[in-house]
Amino acid sequence: MKQLDLSLYLVTDSGMLPPGKTLPQVVDEAIQGGVTVVQLREKSADTGNFIATARLVQAVTRRANVPLLINDRLDVALAIDADGVHIGQDDIPLEEARSLLGPDKIIGVSVQTRKEAEDAVAGGADYLGIGTCYSTTTKQVKEGPQGPAGIRDVWERALEASSHTIRAVTIGGINQFNAAHVMNYSAAFDGKVPLNGIAVVSAIMASPTPRLAAQELKRQLSTSSSLLELRPHRQLEQVKQLATEIFAKLRSTTPLVQHITNMVVINDCANACLALGGSPVMSSESEEQADLSAAVSSLVVNTGTLTSAQIEGMRSAMKHANLHNTPITLDPVAVGATGYRSQIVSQLLCDFRVSVIKGNAGEIGKLAGSKEVQMRGVDAVGSGFACPEKIAQQVALRHRCVVVMTGAEDYVSDGINTFVVQNGHKMQGQITGSGCMVGTAIGTFMHAALACKAPLVGALVGIVAINLAAEHAARRPDVRGPGTFRAAFIDEMHNLTLEQFQAEMKIKQL
Repeated sequence: MKQLDLSLYLVTDSGMLPPGKTLPQVVDEAIQGGVTVVQLREKSADTGNFIATARLVQAVTRRANVPLLINDRLDVALAIDADGVHIGQDDIPLEEARSLLGPDKIIGVSVQTRKEAEDAVAGGADYLGIGTCYSTTTKQVKEGPQGPAGIRDVWERALEASSHTIRAVTIGGINQFNAAHVMNYSAAFDGKVPLNGIAVVSAIMASPTPRLAAQELKRQLSTSSSLLELRPHRQLEQVKQLATEIFAKLRSTTPLVQHITNMVVINDCANACLALGGSPVMSSESEEQADLSAAVSSLVVNTGTLTSAQIEGMRSAMKHANLHNTPITLDPVAVGATGYRSQIVSQLLCDFRVSVIKGNAGEIGKLAGSKEVQMRGVDAVGSGFACPEKIAQQVALRHRCVVVMTGAEDYVSDGINTFVVQNGHKMQGQITGSGCMVGTAIGTFMHAALACKAPLVGALVGIVAINLAAEHAARRPDVRGPGTFRAAFIDEMHNLTLEQFQAEMKIKQL
């Protein structure tokens, strides 16, 4: 059991086999690609056929030294001397399964609730299959999909209840597009105890190339491990040094920054990206996202315009960005202003991994479940937070990302480190789109930031750069109001030097 590797767990389904493939062939190719455990699930097979199929698959798994577990059917497991079984809530009770199989066989249990997880842990399950994460057609379930947050809730309870080493995978709608997101988001206790792996069915069983499908899933699991290492404790002087490096790196790389943004600010955001040193592409057509994603360095998603076509484009772009490990900056404009808008943002955060969430106090407060500051249209209204840094930290921990909360002072947190940016000018609040341009600035620096393994610092660089540009623009003698400020603002983004950035940034660590 100490050697049980649950990282890539395959659940079979003969009904999904590609033309010309047999079940043993698919299992063999999947193991070559990195599958570490196989569960044989044949719900419609009679006993004789099930045993015959199990023996064929077992020949493959034993040759590769990969455990073979039988779904539900203890009689089949005993008949072929399988490595263990996986049972559901309506199958044979755990204690009876253990009595029949003995202490050395592997027994996994499907759980959907905290109580079921507690009972399985107390009963001595070797691992849990927590589900369902996303909607799936491969299995009938009593409760709807829980999303990564619900999976994390059950996993945390299992860890709390366990007096021994318990393992767990999650299952349900997991594929190459969301595997890293699920593993990163589902990590319990502030990301310190991640799940042991993912269980997949159609992502491998329905693929014409099972080996390549498994390899891609393994690559995504490797990505998820690196995501959990991106939030080390940082000191202020180290952050300032990294910020200078990231600022300089951008000007020498010219990242391609894709924007899906609202119609009011498209031109401003494109010009801001160019002025800062990036190359903007403004594309929201879902049909071209697969091709475009291979070239894009960073993606900025702004929910200011929520037509059906725009939402479809956002989902397609975010899906392919996750596949390529491309950083996403999400600006949840006016989340909380309407129930529909809140639902869309919630679903995006459930389905896709983001590097940064940037919003005003009302937007971040909504994501935190706070009512201290609320939304009126796109504006935040209210008396302000008693402790704004805790709101930013809370949202960062919940979504496993960097959170930027803009205002008179800008709060930036990854849940472990929290900083305040004190640069900026009140004129920024007097032009439309200044907040959206902050999202652009963050997204423009994010590719360079991830190259330095410092998304938190990249967000800080974006805010400082655009705020310094505002300070410089407001001091110009040719600026006489919002109209002239807008043009000068873009100019000063372009004119900002490394020396100015390094000398004038005002960052305080909390």
